[in-house]
Amino acid sequence: MKPLTQAIEAIRAALKEEVPPSAVEDAAVIYAQLCSDVERRLDLVATMLQKGSDYQALQVAEEEPPLLDLAASVSFGEEKNWQIYCEAHGLKVAARVDTRIILDLETLYGRGISANHPLYKDFRAAVLSRDDTKSLRIVKTILKLNPQDDNARKELQRLENKALQEKIDLLREALKTDDEERIATLTEDIKAVAPPSKLERLDVFDQGENIRQALRRRQAEARVPDMLITMQMLKAEGRWRQVGQMLSVVNAMFKEHGFMPSDAAQKTSVEDLTQFHLKERAADEKQRNFDRTLKTFLTFVEEVETRLLTGAGVTFEEIAGKDESFVKRWKELEGYQLPVATESLQRLRSAGQELRAKLERMQRAKRLGNISLAAAALVLLCCISAIGLHAWKAWTLTQELASYQAKENYSAAEGLIKKLRSEEELLLRWPYLQARIEEVSAWAAKSRVTGKQAADALLALENSFQGEKSKLTATQLVRQLNDAEALVKQLGGDVAAEPKNRLAALKTKADLHLATVLKQLTTSTSTTLGKLEKRDTAELSHEKLAANVSTSCTAIDKELKPLEALLKPEVPALAFPTDLETRIHALRQRLNTYQEDLRTFAAIRKETAGTASLDDYRKAITKWQAVKFVEAAPSLKMLDTLPTEKAFQAALFTGGDQEVLQAVLDNKGGHYMAPDTLLETELKMILSLLHNEYLNNIFESNVVHYSSKKPGGTVWSMGKPEAKVIGGSTRWNAKFYQPDPTQRAVLFIQQSFTRAGEVGEYQGDEITTTRMSQTSDFMNSMDIGRISDEKGERVLKSLLEVCDKLVQDTLGSPIAKAFVMLKLEDLMHLRPREWGLHYCPSLQQDLRMLHQTLGTTSLRSEDWLVPDMREKWQAPLAAFFKTLKDRAYLREAIAHRNYLRKATQAGLKFAGYVETDLSLVLNSQGRSAGELWVLGRENGKPLMVANPDAGKAAADTPKTIMATASVPLSPAFIVTADRRDLLKQYQEARSSTGVDLKPLPTESPFLTNP
Repeated sequence: MKPLTQAIEAIRAALKEEVPPSAVEDAAVIYAQLCSDVERRLDLVATMLQKGSDYQALQVAEEEPPLLDLAASVSFGEEKNWQIYCEAHGLKVAARVDTRIILDLETLYGRGISANHPLYKDFRAAVLSRDDTKSLRIVKTILKLNPQDDNARKELQRLENKALQEKIDLLREALKTDDEERIATLTEDIKAVAPPSKLERLDVFDQGENIRQALRRRQAEARVPDMLITMQMLKAEGRWRQVGQMLSVVNAMFKEHGFMPSDAAQKTSVEDLTQFHLKERAADEKQRNFDRTLKTFLTFVEEVETRLLTGAGVTFEEIAGKDESFVKRWKELEGYQLPVATESLQRLRSAGQELRAKLERMQRAKRLGNISLAAAALVLLCCISAIGLHAWKAWTLTQELASYQAKENYSAAEGLIKKLRSEEELLLRWPYLQARIEEVSAWAAKSRVTGKQAADALLALENSFQGEKSKLTATQLVRQLNDAEALVKQLGGDVAAEPKNRLAALKTKADLHLATVLKQLTTSTSTTLGKLEKRDTAELSHEKLAANVSTSCTAIDKELKPLEALLKPEVPALAFPTDLETRIHALRQRLNTYQEDLRTFAAIRKETAGTASLDDYRKAITKWQAVKFVEAAPSLKMLDTLPTEKAFQAALFTGGDQEVLQAVLDNKGGHYMAPDTLLETELKMILSLLHNEYLNNIFESNVVHYSSKKPGGTVWSMGKPEAKVIGGSTRWNAKFYQPDPTQRAVLFIQQSFTRAGEVGEYQGDEITTTRMSQTSDFMNSMDIGRISDEKGERVLKSLLEVCDKLVQDTLGSPIAKAFVMLKLEDLMHLRPREWGLHYCPSLQQDLRMLHQTLGTTSLRSEDWLVPDMREKWQAPLAAFFKTLKDRAYLREAIAHRNYLRKATQAGLKFAGYVETDLSLVLNSQGRSAGELWVLGRENGKPLMVANPDAGKAAADTPKTIMATASVPLSPAFIVTADRRDLLKQYQEARSSTGVDLKPLPTESPFLTNP
C-alpha cells in the first residue's frame, strides 16, 4: 500500500497547488490503476451477491489486499476535485468507486456468521492439513464477520505467534550460515509482523537486523553505478520523467542507508542528472502553462469576437478594458517565447486588429467635439506671439547655433557665441537662447577634447610601428585601432579629414602586420600539428595497452589544447585557414574517440573491480565485449570458460569431479563410510563371499603313501577330514582335491585314505598334520559376516575397514586376497559414494594398480589352489600386497572426509580477479586473505597465489600482487577455512600409527599445495 499512500500525498499537494501538474503524473496513473482494480473486484462481488453466493463474495473481498481496506484507501475525500483537476490538466482520470456495492459488502460483513458457516469448515480443514498460511487468512476473515468469537481470536493469536516463532527459528538457523540474503529476508518478514516492543528483546533479531542493514547498504551501493548509467541512457533519450523517478529512488537509498556517492564522478553524475531533470521538468511545466495560457487567450478572443459581432450596448470603457486585457494576455503569451500554431496566431492577430480598430473609431468620435476648442486656443497663441516680436531674433540665432552643431562646425559656433556675449547681451536674456548657447558651448568643448584624444591615439599607433611591424600584440593593436576609430568617428566637418586619412594609413599597415603574424603562426602551428598527427598515428591504437594509450592521450591533449585556443582568436584577421582548422578538429575528434573508449574501459574495469560475487563478475566481464582495446580480448575466452563456484570448488577440492563434491556436500556414507542398509544385490555379493566353498573352511593335510612308497604330498579338503578306526585300520573321509599341474579345474571329490597294519609295518595311505588353510584363516579374519547384522538389514562395518584387514593380512594366499579385493571393489562400485570410495584416493590407486598387474586375467576364487596359477601369480601379487601393508584406508577416508567437509562448508568467497597484465585486483576480503585461488594456465587448474602482506595497513601493502601463471581475467577466490590447519589435521589423522602417509598427487590442490 506504500505506493498508494505516496500517490495520495502527491495528489493532495497538487490540489493545494503545492506542486506542478507534471510532478503528479505518476501518482495519477497509480491511483487510476488501483481504482480500476477496486472497481473490477466490486463488480465481481456484486455479481456474486446477486446470485446469492455470499461465501464466494467474501472470498473475493478477502483476497490480498482486502477489498474494503483498499476501497477505504482510494476514497480519500477529494475524489471529485481530483477528477476535475485531471480533466483540466490532461492527466489520467480514475474510475469512480461504486459506493452502493461497498455498502452491500459492509452489510454482508455486519450480518455475522453462525457456527456452521463454511468458513469454519474451511478453517478446520486448513488446520488439519497444517496449512498455517491459509488458516491465518481464514481466521482473520472469521473475526471480521464475527468479532465476538473468542476462540477465533485465540486461534489468531496462536497462529501469529507460531508463524513468528517459526520465522525466528529459521533466522536463528540462517545466522549459522553465510546466506546473508536469506537472513535479510527473514529479518524483514519478522519486522513486518512483530511489534517493536517484542523485537527489542530478541538478540537474534538484532543480529539479523545488523546483517540486513549492512547487506542492503552494500546492495544499494552496488546498484547506484548501474542506475546512474541507466539514467544517463534515459537522459540521452530525453526521458526525463523516468530519470526523475530513478533519482527519487537513488536519493531515497542515500537517505535510508546513510551513504553518499562513492566518488567525485558519481557525485557529478547525480548533480548533472538532477539539473537535467529540474531543467526538463521546468521546460515541461512552462509548456503546460503556455498551453493553458493560450487556451485561456483563445477563449477570451472568442468572447471578444462574439461581443464585437453583436455590438449592442458596447461602451468605450468596455472596449478599452478588453483591449488592455488583450495586450496583457498577448505580452504574457510572448513571455513564454514558444511557437504558436499558425491558425491560432492568425486568429489572435485578427481579433486584436478588430478590437483595436473598434477602439480607434470610438476614440476619433470622441475627439471631434474638441476641435473647436483647439482652434480658439491657436488664435490666442498668435496674439501672444505678435506681442513677443523681439523673441524672433533670439529664436533665429538659436536655430543658427543648432545648424552649426548639426554640421559639426564648432569653430563657427564658438565665434557666434563670442559675438553674442559681447554685442547682444539683451538677447541672451531669452531662456531658450541661453540654453542653446550653454549646450553648444559644452558640445564645442567636448569636440575639442575628442579631437585631442583622437590625435594622441593615432600618434601612439604610428609610434608603435617600426617599419611594417608593430611592437604591440595583435589584440592590443586591433583594440587601439578600434578605440582610435571610435574617436575619429566622433569628429565631424573639416576637422575629421586629417584623422580619417591617418587612420586609413594605419589600418593598411596593421593589415599587413597581421597578415605576416598569421603566416608565421600558421607555419608554426602546422609544424606542431604534424608532429602530433604522427604521434597520434604511432601511439593511439586499440592494439596497444590502454595504459599506454591513456598516457599518450594525456600528452597529446596537453599539446593540442594551445592549438585549439588559436581557433578562436580575439582578432578575426588571425583566423586559421580552413584546411588547418579541419586538421585540428579531426585530431581532436580522433583523440576524443580514444579518450571516450578509455573512459568506457576504465568504467568497466572499475565496475569489474567493484563486483562482490561471481554472478556480478560474469555480468561485468560480459561488458568487456564492447571494449575495443585488444587487451580486452581474453574476456571472450573467459566468458566461455568461466567456471561456476561449484565447478571451481570441485576443481579445488575433488580434482574437478562435481559429482564427488555433491556427495561430500550431501554427506553420503556419513562418518562411518557406510550406508544404513544393504541393497539386495549387495547382500547377495557379501553372502557369495561368505559362503564361497573354495575360500571358506578349506583344510590342508599332508599324505603319506606306504604301499607305493611315493613321497608325501599335500591335499586340500572341504572341511576337516573325518578319521574312523575300523579294527586295525584307520580311514579318513572327506571331499579331497589333489593339485594336478596338468589341470586348471579344481574338483573336490569324495574319497577316503586308509592306513592298515602295525607301527613300522603300515600299509596304505595316511593323513597327517591336518590344519585350517591360511586362506580360510584369512577369510575368517576378514569378518565379512560382520558387515551387516544377522538379518542383513543394518550395516555394521565399513567396506574400507574390511579392505584394511585384507591388505594387512600376511598369511593368506595373494591370489585369494586379490580375488576378494576385486569382489569388494565390485561391491563398492554399486554405491561408491555411500561406501566412501571417493574419500580414499589411495584405495582407488591401489585398485587401478591391481588391474594393471593382472592385465586381462580374470581370477577365480579357486585359482589360489591351481599350481599353474600359483606359479604365475603368487610372486607378483605377493610383491603387490607387500607395498600395501601400511595402508589405512578407513583412517585415510575419515581424515579425507573431515578435511573435505570442513573445506566445503567454509566455501568460497569471491575476492577479485586477475587483470590482463596478470596483476590481482582484489576487494577488501581478498586484500586481507593470505592465500588466493585463481585459474592456472595448466589446464585451467586452480592455482594458489600467496599474499605476503595480508592484514597489513593499506600504506604497508604492495601496489600489486602478480599471478604470472594464471589465466587473464580469471576470478579470484578465497577459502575461509585455514588450509594449513586442515592439512595438519589431515596428516595427523592419517599418520596416527606413526606412518607418514603423504597426500597423493591426484588429491585436491587445496590439500596438496605447499
